[in-house]
Amino acid sequence: MVEKRTLVFTMLALLVWAVLATGLLGYYYIRFQEHVDLSREYEAVTMRVNIAIDYGNGTSVWYNNTLVPLGATLLNATETVVEVQYTYWPQHQAVFIDVINGIPTTETHFWWWKYWDVEAQAWKDGEVGADICRLRPQETVMWQYV
Repeated sequence: MVEKRTLVFTMLALLVWAVLATGLLGYYYIRFQEHVDLSREYEAVTMRVNIAIDYGNGTSVWYNNTLVPLGATLLNATETVVEVQYTYWPQHQAVFIDVINGIPTTETHFWWWKYWDVEAQAWKDGEVGADICRLRPQETVMWQYV
């Protein structure tokens, strides 16, 4: 009789476990589908860009596939991955980057940005301030401490 009772309790425990596991699996599947749907919605209003920070001492950090809003400026995108301090220069109607991740501009060093020209397969200097430069999807940019 004890063996039959043990078997019944074991079967009941397995049944409870199966029901709970199935319910939990269903819950997480629904949550996953919600995230997939949300991701599809974001794709319509976001883009991915690649940002590198070259600290000028042989250290470069890459932030590949950084998700930013469509129409984001280089300044907006940079602020999503690193700490940035800047000054707005009215005479140039653009910002000048003063500090990236605690590394300040000095009399001999400053932050300069470049972009990767896919056609030329070369880095080219940025021609406008970071707050004016509008990034394109999959664009690759680099801040250099020079």
